[in-house]
Formats: sequence, structure tokens, C-alpha cells
Amino acid sequence: MIRRTADAERVARVGVLCPPLAPRSVPLVRDKQNRDGGWIDAEDTIWCAALLAGTETGGGSSFSDAVSWLASHRTPVGAWGRNERDQPRIPLSAIALRFIGDAIGEQADWQRIDALWSADLDAEIRLSYKGGFFLCCQDSLSDASALAKRTVEYLHSEANEDGGFGPWKDHPVGSDPWSTGVCLAGLARFPEIADRVVVGRAVDWLVSTQLPSGYWPCHFIDEGTAYAYWGLSEALKLLDAL
Repeated sequence: MIRRTADAERVARVGVLCPPLAPRSVPLVRDKQNRDGGWIDAEDTIWCAALLAGTETGGGSSFSDAVSWLASHRTPVGAWGRNERDQPRIPLSAIALRFIGDAIGEQADWQRIDALWSADLDAEIRLSYKGGFFLCCQDSLSDASALAKRTVEYLHSEANEDGGFGPWKDHPVGSDPWSTGVCLAGLARFPEIADRVVVGRAVDWLVSTQLPSGYWPCHFIDEGTAYAYWGLSEALKLLDAL
């Protein structure tokens, strides 16, 4: 992928979700950093900062400059959208809090994502992957918040008959590797209350749909595969812990 694109965000996303690929991604990501510490926008900067945070040096000055940039580009109510004038977005904010929350997260950011997901969970149409993103940035504790416990139960009920996840149960497109990966990554944060059967069936679905090349059939195949790999690797850790 690095040979095919100069897009720092795409390369960083794959490197963050598939850590073995991270070292090869770092040079391009560093080269594309702007003088102000950011990349193109908040989404690019979150992924690139997360990649740098996972390096042996912790990203050094490049990472600290990125943290400063992100601190000044929150939405007015906390958390992150595509830019500071956008509304906060659950997937983007969850990735920031999951991978660089110790450096950048403030109480208002977690409160905002709680409020956003709580409203979505009570809506008529709910998206399973948003629940997965919400869970993936929460603490894995036996005394999980009521909202986290409710979300785990919600995802248990959202699994399709084939074991995978789609945008919602029985969505016309069926199960997909991206949604399944995100939901598994979220459930894996809660080994104390996640249902082993649900997780195991989703793992089986991912294994059965992987292509001989190692990819999964997904739009933006590199990133889709990275999310599937992330969810699968996190789920296998959970199954070992149960």
C-alpha cells in the first residue's frame, strides 16, 4: 500500500490497526506532517498521531506537536469532528481516545462521546459499528458503566444469523468485515461480560470470509482488511481470557 499511495492517513490507519506494519508506515507519515503539527485535517492528524505514539520513541517532537494541534482543533463541545466547526463524531473521537487518550483526552471528550452514543442508542435507527467504536475507547472494568453494559447487550443482539455484523441486524448488505471488526474490537474491551458464543461466531465468520490473499472483500480493501484484522486479533485475546 505504501508503494501505491502517498496518503499519510490511509497508511497510518493500517499501521495503527495492524501493528506489524507500523514501522514501514512511519517515514511517510513524518514526511507529510505540516509545520503547524497537524496533517490535512483532524481525522488525518488523529491517525498519524496514533501511529507515531506506537513507535519505540513515542513519536518524539512530531507526536507532541500533533497533540498540540489536536488540542486546539476540538469541537466547541469537546471531542473531534472532521474539523473544529464540524459536529463531534463517535468513530473519530473514539479512535483518538482509544489510541492517544492518555495524551489528549479530557473529561469533556469522554462525556461528549457518552452523550452522543446514548442518544444514538435510544434512536429508532441504531448503527452497530458506532456501538463498537464507543466500547473500544472505554475502560475494560468489571464495574463498567451502565451505558457500556447496555451497549454490550445491544451488540450481542445485533449479530446476524451468519455470526457477522452489518450496519444493523438484517441490513440489506448483510454482514461485512468492517462492521464485524469494529464490533469485535469493542466487545473485546469487556471480557467479563462479553458473550463468548457471539464473539466466537463473529470470529468464525471473519475466518470463513477471508480471501486467499489474506485480505477481506471490503470497500477500501486495505483499510477494511485492517479493521477486520484489528477486531479478529482483539477477539482472539478475549477468547483466551474467557
